[in-house]
Amino acid sequence: MRIHRIVVPVIVLVLAAACGKHDANADAKAKLAELSKKLGVPMDTSGVASGAQSTEGDPCSLLDSNLVATAIGPLAAPPYRGDFKPNADAESCRYETKNHRRMLVSVDWNGGQAAMKMVGFGRKLTDQLGKQGEEKMGSTVLSTGDTIKGTWDQVAEGPMQCCDLHALKGDQHVEIDWTGTRLSMQGAAKLLDTAVAHLAHPLPISGTATAALAQAESLYAADAKDSTVDMCALVPQSVVESIIGRKLTGPPERGPQPGAVGARDCTYKTTMPGGGNLQQQYELTLWEWHDGAVSFAEDQHVIGMATHAMRRQFTGDTTTPPTDTSEYPLGPWDVAGPNTSMGYEAVKGPILIKASALGDKKIVLALLGRAVTSIP
Repeated sequence: MRIHRIVVPVIVLVLAAACGKHDANADAKAKLAELSKKLGVPMDTSGVASGAQSTEGDPCSLLDSNLVATAIGPLAAPPYRGDFKPNADAESCRYETKNHRRMLVSVDWNGGQAAMKMVGFGRKLTDQLGKQGEEKMGSTVLSTGDTIKGTWDQVAEGPMQCCDLHALKGDQHVEIDWTGTRLSMQGAAKLLDTAVAHLAHPLPISGTATAALAQAESLYAADAKDSTVDMCALVPQSVVESIIGRKLTGPPERGPQPGAVGARDCTYKTTMPGGGNLQQQYELTLWEWHDGAVSFAEDQHVIGMATHAMRRQFTGDTTTPPTDTSEYPLGPWDVAGPNTSMGYEAVKGPILIKASALGDKKIVLALLGRAVTSIP
């Protein structure tokens, strides 16, 4: 079962808050109890190890490809098993569109009750920061006031995620993650309900078919050139100096990580205008080379939740407003917005580039635009 995919973000969130900022079912029960005790959050773990075992199937057999394409856009390849790269043993099915968006459908064919308990456990920790709606058996009342219903036994939004729904049917758990697409919550709920209905009657679709895996591999091969970008060479010193209007104090510096990872990051240092010897630096990073839209949506969700938490703390307002796109500048990108590092980030096709600086917004966006248009 995929409990680790739910536990990790929850633990990260708890650690951040403290600083101000295929397990077996038997093991899962012990781990849930231990984690609950450490964090001081009571949790009922009964039923985690119960339920009859069912045969594991193919997560790609739960949705018709044409139905998915209608919802998120034309697909670039048949659905395949894997949450990132093709993996014949993966518990997720990936649907990738021609415009570099993706949707994941993941299944726990056994131990679904444990997975849903982890979702509920995570929400006990995160809903105090950003209320996501009232959970009820069989339905969820969202913070928007909408209610989603289906043939499931239970449904819930994922903790601290913008575009994620979990459903329980018996002891089977289905998750749909549409982060980075333009799919609505109601549209996602309809797909989830269809997937749940096909648990008992899977479609004759294989996520491990040779053609599906081969086409999926070709998607990554086409984008592989972006993973080896040398940002300092892509946006050289002379270009940066012409944009900021000042000389750099030294050559651009690659990131500290070895190999291609370090090459995707570049720092440019200069002196602050009128600041004597005070230094100012700009940083460009190829943050994602394949799932840029996913990372962008996640970042914007975090920024929105932080704003929501501050408003709730100071005003008591618990409503969740729609995403503020007033800070989404136009440019040579698909979409751009503020990032979590005092700068901006932009999606272009499959990539996400971040530009960070404590400085002029106009300069930061100019550097970001140059990086985006320079990607080969």
